[in-house]
This record gives sequence, C-alpha cells and structure tokens, in this order.
Amino acid sequence: MINNGGYNTPSGWNAVARNRVVGARLQRDLKVRFLVVGAGFAGLAIARRLASRYPDESIALIDALEPAQNSSGRNSGFMINLPFAKIRTSASTAQSQWQTRIMSMGQQLLEQTITHHAIDCDWHTVGHYKAATTAFGVAQLQQLRQTLAVNRIASRRLSTDDIRNELGTTHYLDAIWISQCSLVQPAELIHGLVGSLPKNVQSYFGCPVSGITGNNPHVVKAGTNQICADTVFLAVNTMLAAFGHAKYRQLAMYTYAGLSRPLGEQYRTLLGNQEQWGVTPVEQLEATSRKTADNRLLLRAGFSYKSELAPDQVRQILQAKLRARYPDAPVDMFEHAWGGAVSLTRNGDAVFGQLGRRLYGVSGCNASGILKMTALGSLLADMACDLDSPLLQESQLHCRPGFIPPEPFRTVAVNLNLQKLKRQLQPNQGK
Repeated sequence: MINNGGYNTPSGWNAVARNRVVGARLQRDLKVRFLVVGAGFAGLAIARRLASRYPDESIALIDALEPAQNSSGRNSGFMINLPFAKIRTSASTAQSQWQTRIMSMGQQLLEQTITHHAIDCDWHTVGHYKAATTAFGVAQLQQLRQTLAVNRIASRRLSTDDIRNELGTTHYLDAIWISQCSLVQPAELIHGLVGSLPKNVQSYFGCPVSGITGNNPHVVKAGTNQICADTVFLAVNTMLAAFGHAKYRQLAMYTYAGLSRPLGEQYRTLLGNQEQWGVTPVEQLEATSRKTADNRLLLRAGFSYKSELAPDQVRQILQAKLRARYPDAPVDMFEHAWGGAVSLTRNGDAVFGQLGRRLYGVSGCNASGILKMTALGSLLADMACDLDSPLLQESQLHCRPGFIPPEPFRTVAVNLNLQKLKRQLQPNQGK
C-alpha cells in the first residue's frame, strides 16, 4: 500500500479560494494512453503538454487528495523568475543560466494559460524583499547584492525607516527589494489550471494509488478501480520514494504556514504602507511572509523531517514568529494554519527523467515549485514524446541529484545540518 500523502489540516489558501473546482471521482476502470499521477504544478503541466501534442489521445490525471489540497496548493505563492537568490553559490555559470531559463519558461507557460483562460488567481508582479534578521544574514545579503550587481540585476537597499514603513516591522536588520517576482494565490492557480484542462484530459481526485504492476501496459490500482496506461508519469513530490523510485536521491521536509483573517481598519497600518508584499529570508530557517491584497498576513515558519508536526505545535511556532515581527498583532490573528511537504535533494538538482519502460518521474522542487515544476513537467512530457530541444538537453544534464545515505545515517545528517542552520540564527554568528 502506498501512503497517499494526506495532511493533518486543510490548506488555508484553499479554504479562502473563491473559484474552487469540485474534483470528480473515479468510479470505473480506465484504459488510456497516458496517465499522470499527481495534480500539482508538474502533473498539470505534463497533462496540458500531452494534450496539446496528442489532442485525440486519452489522458487521465489523478490525485490522492482534493484539488489544491496537495503540496502545490500549500506553498507561499512566490514566483521568482530570475532566482539568483536561490541558486547555490557552488552552482556553475552554465547551471545558473539553465535555472534562469527554466524559471522563465515556467512563467511564460503559466502566463499564457492564465491569459487564454482568464484564470483569476491574484497574480501580481510586485517584486519581493530579501531580508536578514541576523549578522550572518546581513553578510549573506551583502554577497547577494554583489551577485546581483555582477549580473546587472537592479536592487534597492532599504534603510531602517524604509523597512519599518514598507513592511511594518523593525525585526529585520537589513533588506533589499528586487523586481523579479510575481505573487500568486497558489490554490486559486491550481483550481484554474485544473478547470481549464483540455477536453481529452480526464481528471479524478480523492483517488489514491495503492500499487503499479506491469509495464506493457502499466496497471495502476487507484481506489477500487484500475487504470491501464501505455505511459505513466509520476509527479508526486515527496511520495516518489513510496513508488520505489529516487529513494536515495530526495527526502521530505515539512514546513508550516499561517494565514490571518483580513485585518480591519484598526490594523490598517500593521503590515506597512504597501498594498501587498512578499519577504523571503536570507537565513534558511527563518520565516517567509506575505501581505496579500485583501490585507491578510501569510507567515511560513518551522521545519520538521519526515513527519508532520501536530497542529498545536504549528500554531505555537507561528505565534512566536508573529510576535517577533508584529508584537501589536491580535492574538487570534491566524484564521488557518497548515503544513506542507517539500521534496529536497542533496545538491539542489531535481529528480527528472525516465524511471522505467514508458515510466517517467519528476520531483525535488527544493522550495522553488511553481515555475520550476511547471517547466520541468512540460519538458518531461516532451521527453516521453521524443521531442528534443536544447532546454531539455540542458535539463537532463543539470538534473542529477546527489546520493543521500539510508537510515540511520540520513537522520543523523539531517539533524547535523539543521543544527548548523540554527546556529546561523544566533545573534553572534557572522560577526
């Protein structure tokens, strides 16, 4: 039996989504040419690309959860299309340029789909802030400014007054603003992408896979039914190992988020004077935050390895981070709190490619899921259709995730790395 990746609490983004798609149930056996398992950004991109290549072929898309309740509907909604702040310092020039092209491809594909189908997902190109809360972070931010300057990417450094006025807090020691970022309501985007799939794509939800046998065709046990498919794509995020693939190439980390109720006139200036904004931290274990257009605060903080924290623990973590930033915020500010699994690889490379006979997989978003997974999903469909391109060739070259040892060594290594990252948050680090 394959674990379906369910979560302790619903996605807050999905709870406040205005235009929700009701997921159909699989109630009969199917025989299709293509089956996509996983209706996140990668899976939706695969299905859409296949449908455009083969408009007369049958394609099925299934997900264990309801629309936008999977990891794609739980992220923070940042789409950074020139990700110098996310490219690791050890990356080669060629790899950095490839990552930039991948992000640009993902953005172009989504923009085209959103425009064509008039998807309302609160997409706003407003840039984003990169902020530091420690001396270590200030030093890292200085390096980032130098990297941006070398690559001729404009940025604006904020003064202490700018930080307080624009973000409503004195929590940050240093911050810059970069224009290359769009913010989106991720659950609204997922619903829009599901609802606008081509007619030859049949989508089913609440449809967990319990096993896959054979390969000519593949026979997929889904709920009480089975699906026979010539070609199968696994776009299942952290669950890929449960299907028997990439077990030593990725691991699952859980992150947590809280979404406030819309703040009324009493708290109009609590979150600063900008209509909306997004902040990503320099320090890896610090909090990501957003002010939405309807004056909500999104705060993402906290990490756990392998398993999800209990809901009361999550709220305690979020409340502590909130108090550090906005001590005057109301105690009952968070209307929703939830967790989400992130697929991480040792060297930051995605899992991407052929896993077996007519079996393909993609995972390892490494916290850059929306644009990267949209692009890689489309390219994986091209690979299966024998449609080559320079970007596909580059992707095969740069998607080589490093080996991650088995247990118990894996847990030891993860804990050591977390301890190192926690030390970076200490006040005296980086001085």
